[in-house]
Amino acid sequence: MVYIFIFQRGVSMADERTITVTWKVSEEQLQLFSTEEACADMLFTAKWPDGFHCARCGHPHAYKITTRRLPLFECSSCHYQESLIAGTIMEGSRTTLRKWFHALLLISYAPCGINAVQLSGAIGVTYKTAWLILHKIRYAISKADASTMLSGIVRVNSALYGRPHNPSVNRHIQEQPLLVGASINTEGEPLYVKIKRVPDEYLQGRNLRPSGNQHFIQHNVESKTGDLECITARFSPRRFHRLLSVAKKAGQWINAAYHGIGPKHLQAYLNEYCYRLNLEFQGEAIFRYLTQLSAAAAPLTYPKLLRFPIIS
Repeated sequence: MVYIFIFQRGVSMADERTITVTWKVSEEQLQLFSTEEACADMLFTAKWPDGFHCARCGHPHAYKITTRRLPLFECSSCHYQESLIAGTIMEGSRTTLRKWFHALLLISYAPCGINAVQLSGAIGVTYKTAWLILHKIRYAISKADASTMLSGIVRVNSALYGRPHNPSVNRHIQEQPLLVGASINTEGEPLYVKIKRVPDEYLQGRNLRPSGNQHFIQHNVESKTGDLECITARFSPRRFHRLLSVAKKAGQWINAAYHGIGPKHLQAYLNEYCYRLNLEFQGEAIFRYLTQLSAAAAPLTYPKLLRFPIIS
């Protein structure tokens, strides 16, 4: 089986052109993950890149128990048993590893994103399951982004998701103020980008309170950064237009793939966009990184995701 999707956005995350893009996951790529055993081997390597170590005592050897759908690993020292998917975003999931890895492949080869309707049809799961898979992966991405701070030369600019609906100082419900920050090189080109939705408590109408700026810096910029400049005035002549362009493209990407996102889950989609863009800056393939993040991120349940959406 070969999956083919057509999008109306550029292949490159940084590309401003509007073109028709065809991408596909080939039969050869899918064959690499055509069995549960092959997917289990890949997950084992991602979860324990240096070999098994017991979560309880740290012992490096285990017995493999294969009487269940997914293998168990019993520590040969303390006899603690651990499932292969324990401590990963797949924990508690009844979806097969093969479908999980096919989802990771499809997400990785979709530069313009893939929504839950497309994913559910591609891998043969319900919409709810596809939506949860995507949000669990975005949760892993968000955890990775939170551990990476902007450093060196850092520039921050206010931006907006959602088209302005009126010229007054009052904010429309569909307008979501953002702060977009980046580590840049000496030519002003972004090296690593973060886009964060501004929480309502840091807003006064459309305007950002000084505490909102400090909140962004505290959580996203290294404390020892000496070259830091923030522009929050909407029409300042000193605005960083490259950052405004990144925020604009992020909004276009979200609207094209997901047909617009409300404030509750907006941050998760912004984090996905930045993750893809930052890997593109580095010239890295997304699939390997997504697999590693999926194996390392803590479990997330559907009720918890609904109660506590990703906010940073």
